[in-house]
Amino acid sequence: MRSIRFLAIASLITWITVCMPLAVLLSWLLNSHTPSAILYSAITTPVVTLWLRHAMQSVNGLHKWPAEQWIGAGTILLSVVILCSPLLYFLTPGIVGAIALLIWILLCVYGAFAATRIHNKNLSITSAKLNRQYRFVQLSDLHAGSRSNKFIRKAVEQAKSHQPEAVFITGDLLDSSSVDQHTLQPLAEFECPVYMCIGNHERYVDLPAAIRSIEHNRVEVLRDSSQYFESLNIIGIDDADDRQQVAKQLPIISTDSTHYQILLYHKPDGWIHACDHGIDLMLAGHTHGGQIWPFGYLVKLRFKEFLGHYQRDNCHLYVSPGTGTWGPTLRLGTRCEMTILDLAPAA
Repeated sequence: MRSIRFLAIASLITWITVCMPLAVLLSWLLNSHTPSAILYSAITTPVVTLWLRHAMQSVNGLHKWPAEQWIGAGTILLSVVILCSPLLYFLTPGIVGAIALLIWILLCVYGAFAATRIHNKNLSITSAKLNRQYRFVQLSDLHAGSRSNKFIRKAVEQAKSHQPEAVFITGDLLDSSSVDQHTLQPLAEFECPVYMCIGNHERYVDLPAAIRSIEHNRVEVLRDSSQYFESLNIIGIDDADDRQQVAKQLPIISTDSTHYQILLYHKPDGWIHACDHGIDLMLAGHTHGGQIWPFGYLVKLRFKEFLGHYQRDNCHLYVSPGTGTWGPTLRLGTRCEMTILDLAPAA
């Protein structure tokens, strides 16, 4: 029963984001009957859904990569079709289809370029608990597996150029069981400590094997535990589907509110509980800022603290849009980012 329900929901999403937009575009270009094309797309959607599911789970990049890109390109086409539909009142379907096709191609090219560029986000925070200045770099959602070893190396080299004293990875470092210690080897080139918390995609693969590959490259994985960096207390909590995970785990982890405390947790859940527990800064990711517009509006319905910097008294939260991308290597309306975090004593 659950598998039938899953297939029904997955098929509906596939139809809306992949099959239906393409069917509408083809009907415009061919001057054919659009409702019939939409009906045919609905009939074929379950088969497409099963193929996409099989391809996305495959460790073979020749199968997985086209499926991922099709999902992203179809999502962009959905927006294009919606925005171009009013033109049918003034122009013939063939002309509207040609306009939509051109816009779609341009947006996909732009989205592919946007996914390769990693922007620097500077964030400065002061606190009376600090006795000197610190510089850290946050990397999040690198998604090795969806992204190549070349992209991981690029992110590492860019992070090293900022000369951080430590690097924080807030989950989803990898998303495929095919990722091994060789793929993650660029992480071993950091000359400073690297701390990481577990994200949801590490849970979806062979977690013990993933941790071995990660730790082999000199990354310290904080699993519901803490580690001092000089006088700063760095805390990592494993990702969980439970929205109360932070509230449940913090009381049983060694914390000290007299020290400056940084919490690494993959999802932007539990920040208020972290503030109440004496955490000074929480770093998160997961949302990707929606990655491809307009999905950010849907993500906002799930996460109140969705993207960027939030502050409550002396407690801060920063939600990264992600250094990499998941699935399609496309960005539209969002950007890949690493956070350059400068901490300083309060004046």
